[in-house]
Amino acid sequence: MALAGTQGSLSLSNGRPVLSGSFSGLDTAAVVDALVQAKSFPIVRLNQRIEESDIKSAAYSNLQALVENLRVAADGLRNPPGLNGALANVFEQKSAFLTSSLGPGGTGTPSPATDLMGVTAANTAVAGIYEFEIINIAAAHKITGGTLADNTTGIGVADTLTIGLDGGDTVDINVTADMNLDSLVAAINSQSDTTGIRASALKIADGDFRIVMTAEETNKTITMSAAGGNALLNTLGISADNGATFDNVIEEPRPSEIKIDGIADPITRDTNEISDAITGLTIDVYKAEPGTIVQVEVDQDLTAVSQRITDFVTAYNELRAFSLSQQQVSTDGEVSADSILFGDNTLRSLDGALGNNISGFTDNLPAGALSTLRDIGIELDSNNYLTIDSAVFDSALVSNLGEVRDLFEYGFTADSPNVAVIARSSAISVGDFELNIDGTDASGVPTGVSVTGFGNVFDIDGARLIGKEGTAFAGMTLAYSGAASAGPESIQISTSLGFAEKIYQTADAYAKPNGGIIAEDISNLGAQKEDYTAEIAKIETRMVTYRAFLMDKFSKMEQAVAFAENQTNQLKAFIQQDR
Repeated sequence: MALAGTQGSLSLSNGRPVLSGSFSGLDTAAVVDALVQAKSFPIVRLNQRIEESDIKSAAYSNLQALVENLRVAADGLRNPPGLNGALANVFEQKSAFLTSSLGPGGTGTPSPATDLMGVTAANTAVAGIYEFEIINIAAAHKITGGTLADNTTGIGVADTLTIGLDGGDTVDINVTADMNLDSLVAAINSQSDTTGIRASALKIADGDFRIVMTAEETNKTITMSAAGGNALLNTLGISADNGATFDNVIEEPRPSEIKIDGIADPITRDTNEISDAITGLTIDVYKAEPGTIVQVEVDQDLTAVSQRITDFVTAYNELRAFSLSQQQVSTDGEVSADSILFGDNTLRSLDGALGNNISGFTDNLPAGALSTLRDIGIELDSNNYLTIDSAVFDSALVSNLGEVRDLFEYGFTADSPNVAVIARSSAISVGDFELNIDGTDASGVPTGVSVTGFGNVFDIDGARLIGKEGTAFAGMTLAYSGAASAGPESIQISTSLGFAEKIYQTADAYAKPNGGIIAEDISNLGAQKEDYTAEIAKIETRMVTYRAFLMDKFSKMEQAVAFAENQTNQLKAFIQQDR
């Protein structure tokens, strides 16, 4: 049954009252909305917290990137560990300086050294002076065919041409009688990646076209023959004996040939790039000039060292600028809206750790050696930015590069060539110590190891000695390369902890993407955001339930009002009938 009143109607649907309009005169929909809306206030607060979490997470990400830049800048200055550490160590970086002069028997004016050769020095190169005399440069085999009337008329010979470089892969090219010079060149070049030979059609003059073939590698001979005999190569004017010899050789293949340090026997190589003559040096020869001596001085690259230290200072200052930006407070005591990490424990602890790293000194260095950054012209200003006194800094690099190196690096020296550091996972400061090897087995593996005054602090893992957790040597891994079945050996070792090593280890602890302190903070914020989002979902579910409850409650109220109004109307009608 449906009831209709002056202000609304009420009906039943599946046994539940459905309200349209209002019998009571109340705006029940607005009342329900207001009551439900009141339940949503926690969602507003949670959304605000999510937004704050996102902003703080972004600030942490910026901080993490700046700390990572500092870590990278410090890495090449800290004597990176491992067998390949020298390749990344800027203090091992070398540069080569070239000059030329006439040698014994030389005549005329020597060409500039850089016109004759170029030298690239790797970090593994040994500093020193070397002398080169370029006798020959390597050449690529180049041949040409005879005269053809044009490049569009068919060759007139059908055959299979086998072509390649001596010792390399060959390809069979199907030559048809209607092939012209241009199409033959295209067919040869389509196989250049395999054969190492490229071809071109050369116009000498009207009625004089020739094929030119060039090896793509120096000191490699072009080989070719036709399956059907001599006709094809003879027609092209390349060979009268089916490739046994060539009629027109423009350039014979030959190796490069240079003398080093006056040694009478020259070295020869197939190419003009020689990287296996002197360890760490790659030599590119450009021009032969017998009688001219090119002197190459290999030395440490001061420019690279200077730039890396400057980059280190820049990275530190950029991080410092970010830290200061998070501490801004107005004159009335209000924290700046941009200071997202104001009072943050992670930023505060990072600032403290880096400040201690920078303001300290490198320990365990010889008496009188450079031991502070101030000693090389690098100081902190009133805002704790690093500044460089160029005059003091440049003088230290030129006159005391070794001490500058010791100032930054993790130092490790041993009186035995059998031991080396291959890993450091923390800032290990153990000074001087004596490593005792009990002996080795038939494989050269130590049978026992101890440190005087510390005892058994290394675990033996094959040739590796791994510092035990909970000891001063935790995080250090040494490699031992003693002879098989050798007797006991005591090794005196000295270590020092430079500025770059300290900064690197601090930065690494904070910046590494997995397990780093900042990464943990970002992860915690992400987890907190998930909790907030889940709580919002729960509240929204409760609000739906609450709205349904209110609608049911108000519908019942309206139902009661509707029935009351209906009975009132019936009574009024009954009374009027009695009159």
